[in-house]
Amino acid sequence: MLITHVAHVFEETWGRFWILNKVGLGFFLTINCALFCIPVVIFYFVLNKYHWAYKLSLVYAAFMVLQGIGHNVETIISGRYFDGFAGGYSGIGLAVIGSALIYYLLKGIRSNEF
Repeated sequence: MLITHVAHVFEETWGRFWILNKVGLGFFLTINCALFCIPVVIFYFVLNKYHWAYKLSLVYAAFMVLQGIGHNVETIISGRYFDGFAGGYSGIGLAVIGSALIYYLLKGIRSNEF
């Protein structure tokens, strides 16, 4: 999921996601760096079997699924990829991997595996 997240940020940057024109590349990358570091920290706690970390991982996975679907829906609606809603290709990966992660986490939480 984290690798797909990085690919998504690269795709947004390369495709000139519309928000880049509003906030600038530096601010955009700073925010995305923070959005990447948060799940890395959560993953550390998941590896150490903290129950709350699994719940936060569910939130992260759901956010990535919504982001992946959102990029594709907005690209279809607007008809603009470049200078529009770039991120759709990696968004497919976010939606698929995020859904699998949600399934795995819910299954583990329900069976008290975590």
